[in-house]
Amino acid sequence: MAGQENLKFIKSTEEAREKGRAGGIASGKARRRKRAMREAADLFLSLPVTDRRKLKKLKAKELDEEDIDQQMAMIAGLVEAAQNGDAACANVIVKLLGEALPGTDSTDELEKAAQILGGVESVIE
Repeated sequence: MAGQENLKFIKSTEEAREKGRAGGIASGKARRRKRAMREAADLFLSLPVTDRRKLKKLKAKELDEEDIDQQMAMIAGLVEAAQNGDAACANVIVKLLGEALPGTDSTDELEKAAQILGGVESVIE
């Protein structure tokens, strides 16, 4: 197997304990950092839109001024881009809504496999 010469084996239970402890500490730091980033993003997205041009544009879409925040502005931008033909933005919206993207349904894949295999449906079922 390639790369086996680079592996470093743990020689004792004490060494394993130390490495496990160090990994746990690093994991905790990473979780705290991710949580802080998530909270900062949440805070920023909840701030009101201060750019008058953007605010006017969103009001023109008949949104209530109290509902307009950075998150709403982002969603409106995604929707506008999707309406203009940006497939990546359309996929993001579909994912946000929790709906399945076309071609990702497992039943469709099973049906395609059944057609390819001909009369061997028992293998799939």
